Formats: sequence, structure tokens, C-alpha cells
Amino acid sequence: MHLDDIDRKILNLIQHEFPVKKRPFFEIGKVIGIDENEAFYRIKRLKDRGIIRRIGPVIERKKIGFASVLCGLHAEKDRIEKIAEFINTYPGVTHNYERDGELNLWFTITAKTKEEIEDFLEAIENTFSLKVYRFPEKKVFKIKTYFPV
Repeated sequence: MHLDDIDRKILNLIQHEFPVKKRPFFEIGKVIGIDENEAFYRIKRLKDRGIIRRIGPVIERKKIGFASVLCGLHAEKDRIEKIAEFINTYPGVTHNYERDGELNLWFTITAKTKEEIEDFLEAIENTFSLKVYRFPEKKVFKIKTYFPV
């Protein structure tokens, strides 16, 4: 999709922070130099075309007491799609990627408790007769992502 300068400015702006105001599109338009309606329709178009995946909060899971773990597993090529689909049924899966290497399917899962996570990981292992490797975090070094457009 072609992005013009206004689209790029919008994307750069809302990656930092989406205004939590009564009229957020007015606020965005004011900064960019366009009216409220144009800001709304441009953002909607970017979302409809898949440039913007979602607009919503990033909740600091530790502050609300949730658990999370990065996982990796080895899936044979003929089963990787089916395993990935099963993993994606769990609402707390935030990332799920096929990668090169022995462990070729990696995902992150978040839940209210470690026990909930463990139950789901065991379900994966039992359903597909494979081992899920758990990589719990020691220290977070970066949480925010920004892609200058």
C-alpha cells in the first residue's frame, strides 16, 4: 500500500501514544494538520488494509499479577500449521512465529496464573506428542516497539 506523508505522520504519532481524549481524532488531526474526519478515515483505511493491526492499550501484565512465558517447540513441517492453529486458540497467546532452527515454532503466552499456562502447555504436549520448552523471563529490557515510517 502506498503511504503518503500524512499517513506516515499519523503512523509515527500514534505509535508513541494514542490520545485518550473525548475526541482523539481531533487531537491527532490538530498535531498532523488535518481535520478530525480525515484523521479518522485515514486511520480506518490503514486498519482496514492491515497496516495497523489494532488500536488498544498495552497492559503491563506484571502490575495486574499475570504470568507469561516464551515457549519454543519442534514441529514437523507437515504438522506446523495444525499445531500453530491449536496454539492460537488460547486467548493469551500474544505472538506465534515459525522460525528456522531445531525449535521452529515460538510463541508467548500470558494468563492469570502460571498454572493456567502450564495446563495449556501440557495440552499442547499431550495433543501433539511433543515437548514444549519454557523460557521464563529473568529481566525485561524493552517493552515498547516503534517503527519510524
